[in-house]
Parts: sequence; C-alpha cells; structure tokens
Amino acid sequence: MGVKIVAEVASNHQGDISLAKEFIRVASRTGADCVKFQSSRYEDLVNKNDPQAEWIKRTSLSDETHFELIEECKDNKIQFLTTCFSITRVEFLASLGLEEIKVASPDLLSFSMIEKLAGRFKHLIISTGMHNKKEIKTAIDFLLTNKINATLLHAVSLYPTPTDKAFISKFLWLKDNFPHIGYSHHMVDIEPVKFAMANGAEIVEAHMKLGENGPGRAAPWDILPSDFETLVKYRDSLNQILGDKKWLDEEEFLFSEEAGARERFIGRWGNNK
Repeated sequence: MGVKIVAEVASNHQGDISLAKEFIRVASRTGADCVKFQSSRYEDLVNKNDPQAEWIKRTSLSDETHFELIEECKDNKIQFLTTCFSITRVEFLASLGLEEIKVASPDLLSFSMIEKLAGRFKHLIISTGMHNKKEIKTAIDFLLTNKINATLLHAVSLYPTPTDKAFISKFLWLKDNFPHIGYSHHMVDIEPVKFAMANGAEIVEAHMKLGENGPGRAAPWDILPSDFETLVKYRDSLNQILGDKKWLDEEEFLFSEEAGARERFIGRWGNNK
C-alpha cells in the first residue's frame, strides 16, 4: 500500500450524521485508506466562551454516533479514525476497538493523555503544528524514551496555509529526527502532499469537501474527492517507481535472462575500478 492517505472530515458534516456517512462513502470511492472525524465534546471545553464553542456543540459526535460511523466504514471498507481531545475520553474511544488514534497539534505536549492513549492504542498519529523546534524535540524525546509507537505529522496550523508558510524544511527536519513521519495538509495546492509522499511520509492527511460549495462545510483548505483520487494514483505510481527491498536480486535476475548481459555491461569500458 505504501503511504496511508487520510481523508479528514473533521466537522465538515456540520452535525448531520447522514452527511457524515456520505463523506465516508465518497472517501471510500476515492481510494483513501482512512476517513477521520473529531471526537471533541462541548462538555470538555475549559472555556465555554471559546469562539468555536457553539460550533463544537453543534458538531460533536455522540457515543452512539461513533458506533454508527464505524459500521458505515466497515460497510464501505475504509478505516475509521478520529481525534481524541480530552483525557476523559480515552477509555470510551478505546472501547470502539480502534488500533490507532489521532492527537491534534495543541496536545503535542499533553504527555499524560499521550501516555494513556499509548496504553490503549497500538499506534498514535500526532500533529506538530504551532510548536517550535524545542517543543517538538521535547515531544520526540518523550516518545522515544517511553518507546511509544507514533507517527509525527508535519503541520502548519494556518487555514489555509500560504505557500511561503508551508515550511517543508520542518518536514525534512522531522525526517532526520524521528523514525516515523507524515504530513498534515492545510493548503489549497496538493503538490506539497506529493512531495511528502516522495520524501518519506508514511501518512498524509488532507481535509475533504464534497463539492466546491458543499454539501456540508467547504473551506478553502479542503480538497475535492477528485484531488484524493489524484493522490491515490500518485501514491500507487510512486510505489511502482520505488519498488521494494527485493530490487537488488530482481535487477540481477533481469540481466541473467540474457546470458552474459550483466558481465558485458559491467565490463564494457575496461577496468575502471
């Protein structure tokens, strides 16, 4: 399969569960591997005067709805994924039978929650937006010291992210400092997603909209189903180009099909060793 492609619905369903299920069906048809929601709750907000409070209240998924959406995902052969926003929700989310869970950028340093999630899920996907190098290094040290199975996503928490603020150099820095990396996309152009795929990302996620003007919320940083299809095709093509670990033996086999071909190629210009 190669790179895992995540279609991020977030709260674009606007609290309409029928629409949330349509997102699942469309994401599945594009060939995406996962469809992701958000398990935020109004009750868990520290500040009920938060500008997003009413939106969170409107779009929060009930416990029952989580099970409904998981069943819809099973029916459509796509993985259900969600974001945990509160340590008080870890046990419920673990009861859903999921193997991996997402941690949003604001919780990169929420080590109590991360440690509890690591004890209940096989794999964590953690975004690094809005954090500086020192903070990310602190998180990396924590994850490595505690042997937590995680993938760190490069993310810039600007919606949409301008081209000159993409900071792909941060993605490359993550690659040098953590064994498992990915990319969380908040731009209009999907080319950075392709760059990430070709340069070591194990997971890429992008926000999905069903059409230019909906149905559901359609923000400037959301990409269309056709864009996801493009990314899936690119990923599959990339897999073919990169090959796998058997390439050394396979290349030798190709040349052995014509007796002496390998020796002729290697020795064509004499002794250059």
